[in-house]
Amino acid sequence: MSTASRADTATAYALGLGTLLTLGVFFVVPLIFMVIVSFYKPDPMAFYKEAFVWDNYKTFFSSFYYTVSLRSLWSSLLGAVLVVVIAFPAVLVIVDLSRRWQLFWVILLLSLMCLSEVIVGFSWLILLSESAGLPRLFGALGIWENPRSLSPSFGAMMVGMVTIGFSIVALILFPQAARRDRSLEEAAMTLGTPPWRVFFTVLLPTFRTTLLSVTLTMFVYLLGVFVMPTMLGRPKDWTMTVIISDKALGDANLPLGAALAVVMLIVTTVILLLSMLTTRGATGRSTR
Repeated sequence: MSTASRADTATAYALGLGTLLTLGVFFVVPLIFMVIVSFYKPDPMAFYKEAFVWDNYKTFFSSFYYTVSLRSLWSSLLGAVLVVVIAFPAVLVIVDLSRRWQLFWVILLLSLMCLSEVIVGFSWLILLSESAGLPRLFGALGIWENPRSLSPSFGAMMVGMVTIGFSIVALILFPQAARRDRSLEEAAMTLGTPPWRVFFTVLLPTFRTTLLSVTLTMFVYLLGVFVMPTMLGRPKDWTMTVIISDKALGDANLPLGAALAVVMLIVTTVILLLSMLTTRGATGRSTR
């Protein structure tokens, strides 16, 4: 083995070791600590008392936490599907533009992705308010006879989630959409197939695996969103992320918050594994 090859191998091992150490310090160690704390007893004076009890996990299966968990999964899944449904056609339009306009939209999407959730949440809070937002504009134009504030509501929370997820999904889909083989589309169009039918019969099957992967990625991302449910959602719309924060910090019940987080992590992992197996099976059948 040459000296250059050895240097490259050493560099690769060093980078891999650094990645593993970072993952261990910032993910594995906190995860282990969270699992351990989830078996402790709550103590309002010191957050927790060392013990080994299952009470925190039993609390999860009460009607309240069970309902919140299902609502969190539903809200995240709906938000992920909406983001992909909106972003995919938009990306197809952007990649067909000139190079200058493509660069413009990429910069715009990067700028949107750099905005924090708090800024996006406050922006929608103002836009959906009765005094200075869209309801007042619609009332002035005569479109809405009795305007009222559109937030907090489930719809406002979904709008916020779609906003923070749109740029991420669009930038993920952009390279593959720009490099796609257009021969099948052109052949279908030449044979007189309507554009909407080309979209559903040619483009969607081509991007099926990618769209499923992006949807799962966005599902996990939105499951951990905290700001949008807090700012734009009603208390009955709050997700498990908000409840965990409220129990761990607001009620000083850190063991219960840790137990809820562990259960949601397990549920999310199981859903992802099942989805990956389903996607792999569908991909294998389609290639046969």
